[in-house]
Amino acid sequence: MKPVIIIGHGFRAAGVDPSPLLYLGVPVLSSWQGMDLVDNWHPMYFGRTGIYGQRAANKIFYEADRIYSVGTRLCAWQIGHAGLRPEQEVMRITPGHWPHIDSDQEWLDQCRAWKEQYPWIESQTHDDTNGYINSYRFIQRLEPLLRPDEVIVTDNGSLMCPVFQGLHVKPPQRVMTAGCLGEMGCALPGAIGASFARDKGEVLAFIGDGGMMMNIQELATIRNHNLPIKMLVFENDGYSMIKGTYDNMKKERVGVSRETGLKLPDFRSIASGFGINSADIDTWEDFDRMIPAVLAVKGPYLLQVHIDPEQPFLPRLKPIVKDGVITPARFDQLSPLL
Repeated sequence: MKPVIIIGHGFRAAGVDPSPLLYLGVPVLSSWQGMDLVDNWHPMYFGRTGIYGQRAANKIFYEADRIYSVGTRLCAWQIGHAGLRPEQEVMRITPGHWPHIDSDQEWLDQCRAWKEQYPWIESQTHDDTNGYINSYRFIQRLEPLLRPDEVIVTDNGSLMCPVFQGLHVKPPQRVMTAGCLGEMGCALPGAIGASFARDKGEVLAFIGDGGMMMNIQELATIRNHNLPIKMLVFENDGYSMIKGTYDNMKKERVGVSRETGLKLPDFRSIASGFGINSADIDTWEDFDRMIPAVLAVKGPYLLQVHIDPEQPFLPRLKPIVKDGVITPARFDQLSPLL
């Protein structure tokens, strides 16, 4: 028997603690929304699946013969457009009602081997390119500086990938986003709500430059209430996800960057107009000097993080495009193929 348990946000909605699942002797995976439900460092937690999933997690999910789904709906973003293998059996379990599950040692050893073989942040995504700092490496270096009760809100877009593919968290740390709705611009209002829910507490907001444009007026709310929201704006000249779609379809890019007709502002200047302090992160020296200081500031702050406009976000499940026909790739065949 090769079982796997996959958990999602439904646990939090049900008010049930999922941590006992880590002691059933069965590999535990999660959705992106479920990443903060359990200790990511626990040896029985094997990561997050998805189109932009982690390689080991996708491999385990694909090879499992029985999937215990708890608190997650297994949407296409999570299991790929090709879906499950026909012979895979899905068991939907109500949070808090744990079945007896048999898992043999050979399967556990194989899962551990994949986890060791495929690190969360892979070498091809870690390197700085073209004089810019790498956003995956940024997340890796930020991780040990996070507070034990850190609350993170992410926007939708390419900036989600380094957060959800590379970050380890442990309860009571929280990571929140809009999920499968996919609306850009959700980070600023989400961070405001999270701060008020914490009695004007600290919140770390990850925002893409495109997403920042969708709700930039919320800077007024943040300043008016002096909310201690630290905004990390990843500036990469436009809409990376749409750039990737054009490239996958072998189409000419239109309206996704400065050179293709998109104009984005200097976000530091806009923050200054609202009375919010800001700084640029261009180098690792900037990171080492600014990040600890900014995290200690008692009030709002905006950091404009400059990353390579052509930085890839990998691994990812790329569709196969041939003669104008799109075919979904097999779920464990994340690009780049290894």
